[in-house]
Amino acid sequence: MKKHIVLISSVILICAFFLSLLIGSVVITPKELIASIFSENSISRYIFFYSRLPRTIACIAAGAALAVSGAILQSVLANNLAAPGIIGVNSGAGLAVTLSCAIGVTSGFMMSISAFFGAMVTSLFIMLISSRLRASRTSVLLCGVSMNYILGALSDTLTNLIPSASMSGSDFAVGGFSAVSAVRLYPATILIFISIFVACTLSNELEVLALGDDQAASLGLNVKRVRALFIVLSSLLAGAAVSFTGLLGFVGLLVPNATRKLLKGDKRFSILLSAILGAILVTLCDIVARSLFRPYELAVGIIMALIGGPVFLILVLKRRR
Repeated sequence: MKKHIVLISSVILICAFFLSLLIGSVVITPKELIASIFSENSISRYIFFYSRLPRTIACIAAGAALAVSGAILQSVLANNLAAPGIIGVNSGAGLAVTLSCAIGVTSGFMMSISAFFGAMVTSLFIMLISSRLRASRTSVLLCGVSMNYILGALSDTLTNLIPSASMSGSDFAVGGFSAVSAVRLYPATILIFISIFVACTLSNELEVLALGDDQAASLGLNVKRVRALFIVLSSLLAGAAVSFTGLLGFVGLLVPNATRKLLKGDKRFSILLSAILGAILVTLCDIVARSLFRPYELAVGIIMALIGGPVFLILVLKRRR
């Protein structure tokens, strides 16, 4: 049954991929899409290769990365409200990217590395609060929310003092794909899919770690080493996504919770299914964002916030009860 869920989700992702190539401010028919691949001088070819294809790859890569990053964080912190966009991981990556732009380092690979270090420092700080100070899960969450505001304020200060440090203005602040460039996209995408592959191979370790430190250690797991590895993977995924899509929120919150509902506690396919569902969610939201008020576009982060905000509130209220 679980394999059937993964298979059906994969088919939906393939359909979303082709829909994303066809739908936008200019609609391309399947016939025009096929013709554009082989035609050298056509508008459809230019739209396909320089706009639709990179944007669709960006949606899939960012959605998969943020969803898997959220799934890892929720398991490591034992908190189903933890997500890269909520506890400050995305904002840490965003601050690092802004710093990178401020000093003139704008190559795709270096941007991803900068975002990774920013995300990792924030993740480690949250882990320190969670373990050393023995804070409650709610306290950890509130600390992460405050980190979001602090890191966001530092980024805004930098962009005001050094205008060249700004990355596409509001699109970066809320998350969007209208300004995705191949220079930033493809190095980050390679890092994302390598990290997801590694995370999938370690899904058993993640399942054991979710049992709690004492029980995981009794089963022979090196808890500190494995937790550190997962924090690195989560930070690399979130940082790589932020480097080209901006501060896209709620993907890492919604998808892991939906995955747990579908798998009913079975964690064998949780990483893979989270990646697929994250890619589907972001791709479909981007299609809506660019076609709802055609020819004008909304940033996909706006659509995600409209969906994610109410869901986050529902999850908080359920926890209270």
